[in-house]
Amino acid sequence: MSRIVTVILLFACIIAVSGMGAITLGQRYPLGIMPSGLLKIKNSSGTYYITLVKGDSELIVFDANFRPVTIFDSMRNDGINDIIYRDGKLYCFGFYSGRLIVVDASVHPSKWKKIDEIPTSSRLITGSFIDGKVGILTNEFEFLLLDISKREIIKRQKLPVIALSIAEDSNFFFVSLFHNYNLLTHSHETEKGLLVFDEWGNLVNEANVGKRPSYILLEGERIFLVSYVDENLKVLSKRDLAEITTVQLGRYPNFPVIHDGKIWIALTGEDQIMTVDLSTYSTKKYDLMGRGPIKVVHSEDKIYVLETVTGTLEVLDSRGNTIEYVELDGYPVDLVFNGTEIAVLLQEDWQTGKNTGALLLLKSS
Repeated sequence: MSRIVTVILLFACIIAVSGMGAITLGQRYPLGIMPSGLLKIKNSSGTYYITLVKGDSELIVFDANFRPVTIFDSMRNDGINDIIYRDGKLYCFGFYSGRLIVVDASVHPSKWKKIDEIPTSSRLITGSFIDGKVGILTNEFEFLLLDISKREIIKRQKLPVIALSIAEDSNFFFVSLFHNYNLLTHSHETEKGLLVFDEWGNLVNEANVGKRPSYILLEGERIFLVSYVDENLKVLSKRDLAEITTVQLGRYPNFPVIHDGKIWIALTGEDQIMTVDLSTYSTKKYDLMGRGPIKVVHSEDKIYVLETVTGTLEVLDSRGNTIEYVELDGYPVDLVFNGTEIAVLLQEDWQTGKNTGALLLLKSS
């Protein structure tokens, strides 16, 4: 516990672009190797934030004020690659062990415990739920459908390549085949890029969607699919996967989110963010001061952009004008708000000079 309780007080230069509420740097909590994201959960004990430290296969838990509560480290030999919170339980996907580990997270984090370990004989990457069943992607080119209550695999489908992304609605799992295009040979491993499975694990549809489809967003009867190599956004009909339109983006589009009737996308290779209107498919781009934007997050009427090359947080007003520019001194990958503070997850903490991360707290006056 001492690793994360140790507080490094940081006072760094903040470049304030305007006089609007300046952000100041606060406490910095050192983490382990490759923290991957911040997950907010609510249970009978309160509100908590969890980060999965992939390199150490640990869960670090913070309270509602972003203060460290505990380290859940009983899965160190499993190589946890992803986690999902659902109905008071954490479902942890073991890459090394091939087990889906279920943790009772319905009480105070100090009392969390493993309540099940379901073997699959495959190295697990990630998954999603439909009605008590979890669709799982594996490193063995598979889509697995696992019945949680029965603890058994209903279906094991072979995929043409390894898949990394999965989304679901109430009836179907949508899987994008990121590795469908070989960057070394400049050729397709498979023309297929999007597969659709029903709630029983049967393949019911597939589509050719270009090179290296990555992110999937579902909205109503539409599927939005971002291609990292083709640098576009394909809009498909959920009913038959017919193409509605294709929107050109820019270099290295990352982490699309839907907010206020628009899709917001960070263009990492162009130092811009852009929007795609969900009604008209019209686009708009916003230039940034920082370099390497990777993620856009909204809070009230402000736009927060994490930038990986400069290691900065850039804050824009609702019109897209930069109002603050904050030096983080690290490689940011996620941020969350609790009303009074901002927590930024640094996958790399450049202050330490090591391959470890940190949680950095910010305050906005």
